[in-house]
Amino acid sequence: MPKYRIIYGKDFLKDLKNIVKSGDKNVISKAEQIIEKLKIDPHKKRSGVDIKLISSRKDAVYRVRIGKYRMVYEIDEVEKKIFLTMIFPRGRGRGY
Repeated sequence: MPKYRIIYGKDFLKDLKNIVKSGDKNVISKAEQIIEKLKIDPHKKRSGVDIKLISSRKDAVYRVRIGKYRMVYEIDEVEKKIFLTMIFPRGRGRGY
């Protein structure tokens, strides 16, 4: 049973569009699976979900590895929301 709600950021949706254009549909499928797992527990590293805390400001910022990509998200514990901020190829850090 999902505990958290997913909010898709504008940059995240733009990044997804670019991934679709690149033809890397496997990444999209894997991201969908991981997002479903994040809805249940966005903090816990487990098999198939490599989560790492990258900033502990007001809203904690995490990244999860998806093959050669990284997906970055923030957690709002009060509202029980996960805000997906970006998804990008590894090695091309984008401010985190």
